[in-house]
Amino acid sequence: HTVGKALALSMQVDCLAFTGSTAVGKQLMQYAGQSNLKRVYLECGGKSPNLVFADCKDLDQVASHAAAAIFHNQGEVCIAGSRLLVENSIRDDFVERVLKAAQTMQPGDPLDPASFMGAIVDEAQHRRILDYIRQGVEEGARLRSGGQAIDGPGLFIPPTVFDGVTPQMTIGREEIFGPVLAVFGFDSEDEAIAMANDTPYGLAAGLWSQDIDRIMRVTRRLQSGQVFVNNWAGGDQTMPFGGVKQSGNGRDKSHHSLEEYSELKSVW
Repeated sequence: HTVGKALALSMQVDCLAFTGSTAVGKQLMQYAGQSNLKRVYLECGGKSPNLVFADCKDLDQVASHAAAAIFHNQGEVCIAGSRLLVENSIRDDFVERVLKAAQTMQPGDPLDPASFMGAIVDEAQHRRILDYIRQGVEEGARLRSGGQAIDGPGLFIPPTVFDGVTPQMTIGREEIFGPVLAVFGFDSEDEAIAMANDTPYGLAAGLWSQDIDRIMRVTRRLQSGQVFVNNWAGGDQTMPFGGVKQSGNGRDKSHHSLEEYSELKSVW
């Protein structure tokens, strides 16, 4: 009786908007097809690439932003810049700058102003992140910082940086949703774009360069719902927010979001 009542109620729902995992989003789309073909708008997972080209002027500033892009909110952010793609000519130097920036982004008591990150949301996610870190080591990535749970009360994991990551590695492909950064190297613009797009996700991407022609070329070719140029997580309520591919199909913010909750009627 309860199931039947729920199904009857679902037939009266015209639209569903969901923010969460890609796996659950797929289920909701299937359920919509089995009920009344309600429209479903999804904002799901991501494995967002952050591209750094060698022509950047202030590498310290870029490194600080690149670190914050993944370590903000202990990496539990849908658009976290979890894949850092760096041009090989500056890679070693840039990774050292990222490591230095990460040292200033340690977790701790959220009520302490000195804490940059808080605790992981629950024990299951805490174990999941640590399992990904273990896989990264086992698959041959180079652990440069972090990697161990912090002793004491609280589910804290420090900023964790892996270098030498390849697209075949688990930590380079799957969304971890934690403070784990995977660093890749590239030699050419084409290689960087191919690597950035080599993912089932497409929620966000970033690129850092002083070359406006390159910026225009790369932004057009990146398969992403939004591209941050010389910043990360920019935008406001006037700009649409959402992804492509398995990151979803909806758009929040801006007038575009109103279209999701409107029906277009033609009267002749």
